[in-house]
Amino acid sequence: MTLAETKAQTFKAGKNMVSFTSDGEKIAAHLFLPADYEVGKNYPAVIVTPPATGVKEQTAGIYAEALSKKGFLTLTFDPRGWGESGGRPFVVHPDYQVRDCRNAVNYVMTLDATNKDNVFNLGICMGTGWAAYETAFDTRIKGLAMISPYLLDLNELVDLMGGSDKFRATLIAPTLPAAQSQFESGEDFYIKPVPETEEEIKMADPISIGMRDYYLPGKPGDVPNWKNKGCLNESYTLYGFSIFNYTKLLESTPKYVAYGDQAVSKGGAIKFVNATNPEKVTVIEGEGHFDLYWKPEHVARISDEISDFFKEQIK
Repeated sequence: MTLAETKAQTFKAGKNMVSFTSDGEKIAAHLFLPADYEVGKNYPAVIVTPPATGVKEQTAGIYAEALSKKGFLTLTFDPRGWGESGGRPFVVHPDYQVRDCRNAVNYVMTLDATNKDNVFNLGICMGTGWAAYETAFDTRIKGLAMISPYLLDLNELVDLMGGSDKFRATLIAPTLPAAQSQFESGEDFYIKPVPETEEEIKMADPISIGMRDYYLPGKPGDVPNWKNKGCLNESYTLYGFSIFNYTKLLESTPKYVAYGDQAVSKGGAIKFVNATNPEKVTVIEGEGHFDLYWKPEHVARISDEISDFFKEQIK
């Protein structure tokens, strides 16, 4: 969508279906505007980056809508290749995700309804790392919020798996036939990010097993735009990205972090907290990684806290 087309759009309070371009790909998004939205007024803005494989109708949309009801203009989106967006299907690649997050910020900056001095990033799960990276390299961002961070550190992961040989044999070697096949045929090879069969469960890591209670049919994240597919031949790129390489750039950024004390991902969250000393940290007792995605009591508490935290940064 061109800048002129964006300027010509008519918006309403609540959810608006919009799109923007990221490196030539159409990105489908939902723009939420506060109940008191009026043309000529502007509002502080929050860009919500979804989890890996996530789409805008799931947890990212829940938090985007909740924050819009607290006076924020909010935007969440389908990263390229996912949901209703264009691009190579079902590829999770940190470079793509970070660029889409950056261009979501750029899009929000074109809107007359945006208070351009008060723009914030929020990420969920792996989206916390991508939102944090975008924030680290974007001086327009006034604050960062992270919900259920799933943050990888390659060296720690290698150690946890028993050394580089086991890591490479378990997580890298299986991707190579798919990569070779894609090179020769031009076709990607897909797997299920969320294990369904007993055999798949046996081979899955803890976070993937936890995804079963959120993403599978009949679960809270079961929406038409989400598919249980992921591109195997590009999955290795996830292991090379770590926000811990960039934490120095976040020292002066106000930060909020929320995670469950039973989350399988809490190690990365704790490490980030120790490395960056966020101003506000919420640890929810007795809850796991995915409980913070959707349970109404947690959404209410966390969105209240994020709203208050971001408003404290508004000058």
